Amino acid sequence: MRRETPQGTQGQALRGKTCIVTGGTKGLGEATAKLFAANGAEVLITGRDQKRGEQIQDEVKGISYRKVDLEDRNDTMKFVSWLESRYSNVDVLVSNASRDSRYSVTELDMEEWDHIVNLNLTAPFLLSRFAAKKMIANKVKGKILIVSAIQSISPMERSFAYVTTKGGLVSMVRSMAVDLGPHGILVTAVLPGPFYVGRKEIPLEPKGGAASLLGRMGTPDEMARLMLFLASDANTFMTGNVIVIDGGRVISRKPDPEELRSFRLPKN
Repeated sequence: MRRETPQGTQGQALRGKTCIVTGGTKGLGEATAKLFAANGAEVLITGRDQKRGEQIQDEVKGISYRKVDLEDRNDTMKFVSWLESRYSNVDVLVSNASRDSRYSVTELDMEEWDHIVNLNLTAPFLLSRFAAKKMIANKVKGKILIVSAIQSISPMERSFAYVTTKGGLVSMVRSMAVDLGPHGILVTAVLPGPFYVGRKEIPLEPKGGAASLLGRMGTPDEMARLMLFLASDANTFMTGNVIVIDGGRVISRKPDPEELRSFRLPKN
């Protein structure tokens, strides 16, 4: 049986809107999807964690789940075809799915490069194209929100593929904003900084505090509230923008915590 969303979070900012949130089974994507649903939207989330996705679908009114591996181009294209056959319209796309890649330009191999490009660039392109075509056909002044990262403007060491693709997303947003502006479609890049996302591999609060001006990491709810504004009808005159939400991390001049600089993700 579905549970209603928590008291005190309900609203009508997205009432009647259809939203897609990739990477919606954890962290920033999950928080965003839940807040969208609490504000009246019908939300489709994607992710590779089928157990978690189905759990969210069962527990949260307004959310449905589809398992997709966006690192696999063929799986992404099958997903887009599935969307085409089942969705006559979409009002909001949040392209959030991503993962880290901790290799320098000299360490990176082609397999890892292809995986990161597929996930961080190709999937957002294919999904944005789908969403934009639906919006134009239905004369919907929709929103396309692309989650990049502060590493796109302040690179972290040994993150070559991640930084490169996240920077590409910023240019993708600006280009789409130019093409889609005449149709009233607003396109925004959001660059999160250090956030609690439940990753067990890295301490939630690095020793000595987070490298932000606020001395802490952000919470998924803080990101979700920004995304809600950008997706809502309150946002009417912002497009092609690059919005940083990082607690002042980029301008703090503080070095990244050692826990982050030394962390290495295993290859898939």
